[in-house]
Amino acid sequence: MLDYTNYNRGSEWRKWDLHLHTPGTNKNDQFEGETLDEKWKLFIQTINTSPIEIAVVGITDYFSVSNYFKFKEYLLNGAITKKIELILPNIELRVLPVTGSSTPINLHCIFNSEIDKEIETRFLAKLKFTNGSSSYSATESELERLGRDHENNTGLDKISAYKKGVEQYVITMETLFDVFKNDKMLRDNTIIVVSNKSNDGASGIIKHEDFFINVNASQLDATRRSLYQASDAIFSSNENDRIYFLGKGVDDVSTVIRKCGTLKPCFHGCDAHSNDKVFQPDFNRFCWIKADPTFEGLKQTLYEPGDRVRIQSMQPDSKMDRFVISQLEFLDSGNLFGNQKIFLNENLNAIIGGKSSGKSLLLFSTAKSIDPDQVEKTSKRLNFDGYTFNSNFNFKVIWKNGDTDLLNDLKGAKEHKIIYIPQLYINYLVEKNNKKELNDLVQNILQQDPTFKKFYDQSTLLIRNITSQIDLLLNEYLAMRNNGKELVLKIKESGKSETIRNGIAKLESDISDGQKAAKLSSEDIIDYNKLLAEKNTNDSNLKKLYLEQNVANRLLEELISTRINLLGDSTQNDKIKLKGKLNKTLDDLIEIPDYMLKLKANIEIDYDKMIDNLRNEILKLRFDEKILIVEEKIKVNLRNLEPYFRKIEDQKELVKLTNKLEAEKKKLDDIVILENLYQKLLIEYAQMRSKITELLINRFSEYKRIVEKINDTKSNIGSDIELSCELIYKLEKFNFYEQVNKTTIGSEHLLNDFINGEYVKYDSIIDLFSKPLRFNNSMLSDNNEVNITMKVNVTFEDILKGLVKDNFEIEYSVKYQGDNLLHMSPGKKGTVLLILFLQMSSSEYPILIDQPEDNLDNRTIYDLLCKMIKDKKKDRQIIIVSHNANLVVATDAENIIVANQEGQESMLEQGKYRFEYVNGALEHSFKVTNDTIPLLFKQGIREHVCDILEGGNEAFKQREKKYSIK
Repeated sequence: MLDYTNYNRGSEWRKWDLHLHTPGTNKNDQFEGETLDEKWKLFIQTINTSPIEIAVVGITDYFSVSNYFKFKEYLLNGAITKKIELILPNIELRVLPVTGSSTPINLHCIFNSEIDKEIETRFLAKLKFTNGSSSYSATESELERLGRDHENNTGLDKISAYKKGVEQYVITMETLFDVFKNDKMLRDNTIIVVSNKSNDGASGIIKHEDFFINVNASQLDATRRSLYQASDAIFSSNENDRIYFLGKGVDDVSTVIRKCGTLKPCFHGCDAHSNDKVFQPDFNRFCWIKADPTFEGLKQTLYEPGDRVRIQSMQPDSKMDRFVISQLEFLDSGNLFGNQKIFLNENLNAIIGGKSSGKSLLLFSTAKSIDPDQVEKTSKRLNFDGYTFNSNFNFKVIWKNGDTDLLNDLKGAKEHKIIYIPQLYINYLVEKNNKKELNDLVQNILQQDPTFKKFYDQSTLLIRNITSQIDLLLNEYLAMRNNGKELVLKIKESGKSETIRNGIAKLESDISDGQKAAKLSSEDIIDYNKLLAEKNTNDSNLKKLYLEQNVANRLLEELISTRINLLGDSTQNDKIKLKGKLNKTLDDLIEIPDYMLKLKANIEIDYDKMIDNLRNEILKLRFDEKILIVEEKIKVNLRNLEPYFRKIEDQKELVKLTNKLEAEKKKLDDIVILENLYQKLLIEYAQMRSKITELLINRFSEYKRIVEKINDTKSNIGSDIELSCELIYKLEKFNFYEQVNKTTIGSEHLLNDFINGEYVKYDSIIDLFSKPLRFNNSMLSDNNEVNITMKVNVTFEDILKGLVKDNFEIEYSVKYQGDNLLHMSPGKKGTVLLILFLQMSSSEYPILIDQPEDNLDNRTIYDLLCKMIKDKKKDRQIIIVSHNANLVVATDAENIIVANQEGQESMLEQGKYRFEYVNGALEHSFKVTNDTIPLLFKQGIREHVCDILEGGNEAFKQREKKYSIK
């Protein structure tokens, strides 16, 4: 088999980094190393050891491709060992007018690597910068000349002159327009990307909101608009930017196209100027592009900006391996098929070809290998006997998880599922038409109405938020319960406060008796207790002063630390002066405007004033002086107590009782705190239960509101189809019911009030949850009528989660011309299913469809079927046979499989097998004239689509201009 493409699964998601600087970059080179050679060596080491897989790299520099060629050389000679499929030259331009921060706009030109050797002469040499009476192109020698002229130093060395020239070189948009206007081929091989950062991008000219919303935006609005209209894409990782430029934000599609020329994809890159940033974009916002790693693949993002590129950490549109067919394989020892392998894409695979070329045969073999019973049933209804093969023929389906299905393996268990819709079988779409499938189909239809979708999304979002709140509060509720149990245990261990108070009274009485026995007069005892009380008071005051002083000093330290973090440490010497965040931010500017310097100075003054004021206020509080005074008082207390201590020093039992009294008083303080906490917890526990109950009521009401909305506004959804629905909670999904020990439930038991046949009366469940339930020894009870025995090993947490679980369903009933769908004749049912099929259910397993466009006019295909397929391929794998160009091109099929049978009129050249297949992406394009190569291998996928499908060329043209000004 001839090699047809390097990318045999069509368009796949890969990480692209289109904004990578290298050592020697013309601005802000922070790469590690003392010399340029050492920097490159460490840079290459960083790339080779990076765990991040990057398919395509855009080597970026200001007005230069020198580092691109250097990177390319290292890649070709094997110094860079990391697998990189493609490198693209990315020239960063500085364009007038300046942004709001007085910085020229950064504009990127990403070129097709196939013309990289022509960039110097066809692009850089054509740019023009005028300085006084002199004009300069952007070639290296001209930039050196500009640098020397600007410095008025003809003897300036090459490197310094070049760097100075790059710093000064800016162009106008008109200059860029002229270059591309005079070289259309160059423009076709260039993607212009404008930065959307506020400091050096288009959004820096005027604020986003002014451009997007304010109709009275400044005159720079026209400048910014011309920038967007001249560009193909945006460099931005901001999700709001992505939404806006797709026409899904404050402006709709038509408004964005009017303002910006086209809808635009948003790209992102690491913008590395240092080793630690290589392939490491901020917040792991990688640029994922679904395309062959080619320049033509990158251009597909311009035609499908919403579907072909994403900025996120994880791979988009990922599916479970067990739901994805990875590979198809013919097992034929003859020359009918041979051992051909066809690799599939996870999303949309379109099979095309002339009549009797093997399109339907391939789909049929796939379906029968996976689910022969379904194929047999559908084929029998269509009076189709299938295909007859020789005994040595077999066919294999390999799933992404490694499972295999063989066509001739009729005895093995078939574990995988598909939906197979053969040609003309639209009326038999769902063989097992149960309520669940019906509910899925109807729900998808309803959401095609934007008004209802908005209402439904808001309601379901509210329900999800309520459920999240319920789950969160329930966890807090359970935590409160556990805390309460711990408090009870601690109180039990220490004893109740009343018991401790009685013990304290007894100790005080014993101490009083002991004091009398210690030869202390009644006056001595009074004086002793008074002095001891004074000392205790002073001890408490001293502790309080130390605490207040510590807090005040920490406040001062925090304020000083905040100032240093923001403004730097001005107390350090020049060699190790610490820069603050404000200075680091201002470092991005080549020249800091006076108003910013003034603002910075004012901030420094304000911070210093706050610090001085706080320091003075702390001094006014005279903590040290107050502490000394109290310490002196304590010394006096101790001197005054000394005579009494001497009188009672031999009374060891009295001392022991006194110490015990102090310990009991402390224990009393602790237990009072615990008891207060427990009482407070009981109140909060009841309040939390009330909050959760209220949320359960609100969620139940919101579900009922959705049902009322559908029944009030959607009773007739068109084409004589009537719809009604009801809210149900199936008993089989009620976790709480499964936890109950049903052997203890009699006919008169309270639990029977919760059930209505196969369904749960959920208002009764809410009422049950609202009660102060207790759970002990498998018995759930409250203070009154609740008394339910649960199964062994069921926990209180299990019970509560079972009660609040959201298992509500909206069950639909569909009638066509008065007849219920589930009871219709096959012919009548087919009419309804045709409509429902256009808004297919959201199952995960693959769907195989053979020519769904039959019996539908082209407008229906484009407006309904194409939209459905584009949406559904993100959620499930689709394999479709079609002879309609729109179904292949307008759906942006990721993988096109071209089928050919030897001897067909359009493909007379002899191939290796009678039936042959090639596959690849829509962007796969080439044409050769070698007569020894079979026609199937002579041209790319794009060319095959245009040749085979009626209207193929027009479909490509429509796709490429659908999001642009016509």
